[in-house]
Amino acid sequence: MTRLTAVMLLTALPFLALLGRTDDVGDAANLVGLGGALALWWQVVLGTRQISERLCRDRLRVVALHRWLGGCGAFLVLLHPLLETIANRQDPTYLVLLDFSWVESSYTSYGRVALLLFLALWLTSTLLRGAVRHRLWRHVHYVSYPLTGLVFLHAHGIGTFLAELPWLRAYWLALAGCLALLVAWRLAVPLWSHRYRLVARDRLSPTVTQYTLAPLGNRRARHPAPGQFCYLRLGPLSRAHPFSVVGHGEDGTLTFAVKRAGPFTARLDGLEPGAVLRLDGPYGRFTRQARLDDRPAVLIAGGIGITPFVDLVRRHAGPHMSLLHVVSSPAEAVFRDELRDRLGPRYTEERPLVPRARYFVCGSPGFVESTVGGLRAEGVGRDQLFTEHFDC
Repeated sequence: MTRLTAVMLLTALPFLALLGRTDDVGDAANLVGLGGALALWWQVVLGTRQISERLCRDRLRVVALHRWLGGCGAFLVLLHPLLETIANRQDPTYLVLLDFSWVESSYTSYGRVALLLFLALWLTSTLLRGAVRHRLWRHVHYVSYPLTGLVFLHAHGIGTFLAELPWLRAYWLALAGCLALLVAWRLAVPLWSHRYRLVARDRLSPTVTQYTLAPLGNRRARHPAPGQFCYLRLGPLSRAHPFSVVGHGEDGTLTFAVKRAGPFTARLDGLEPGAVLRLDGPYGRFTRQARLDDRPAVLIAGGIGITPFVDLVRRHAGPHMSLLHVVSSPAEAVFRDELRDRLGPRYTEERPLVPRARYFVCGSPGFVESTVGGLRAEGVGRDQLFTEHFDC
């Protein structure tokens, strides 16, 4: 995370150098707009896992930073047009009046279109998030790409600082070029992602199936560490879905245990051996701390949230490790017999409180939130908690 923070600060230095040049409201509006654009730029970068993973392997921290930037970006992006309205002594209609009749008004209107797109993105991600289905939210989220492009185009056309400072204009164009390359990269990644063939499928319970995938050709994903996950696609143009790796072989085979809980998992459940899938990964560092030393590790899983712990227990089970698997039905009690055999009495029926232990919690967002809340209430510190969740 330190490396990522350092890189982000470096990209902001050229704009921080402008603080001494803000003499009036118009200058402040320009600087705020540039800052908002940089926040949007970093949101797009962090939203591209193939890039952000190279800057920080802790996926949850990257997601948290992505959301934090969304709040900062929202403040700056919304403040910029308000300051421009004040600086130009205009009424509120100035914010939404589209005019493409001449060059300067066209560049201004690009910013207004970007503002409208941003409002749609912001509303569906905050105030309306609970009322909007995940699929619609995801599709609306895609507007961040044209939105950021319009913001860069808007500032390039009428930005005062960019017009006055050639070095800043060159830097701005470099950021825009990186954004274009990043979008192209994201569109092309599915076409050259690893191809794997389904070689076996085993029904673990009425709702959970185990899939074993073998690499096609010489290209294969690197061996995953315990607790890591991969993104699976049914085709090069289909949406990717993350699943924890429960095992891997020296020949490159990967095993996943998936609960049927939606359209994608239903299609996955209908595949027969021989089907070809696309794979991207592995990612994540969720259980890394449980393997660093012999400090007590308490694993708490809700339902299919057991999957990140399976390989960890198989490879690193010891007297320092205990596991609680909370299930709502017998169909979710997958891997119970194997894990109980490996852990013995440390496969617990109640949540253990262990001094100085690290707690690893995985399950649905509601399960993780309630479990962490209970642990915090019982005195477990934030630095002892490691969480991961999935959306059914």
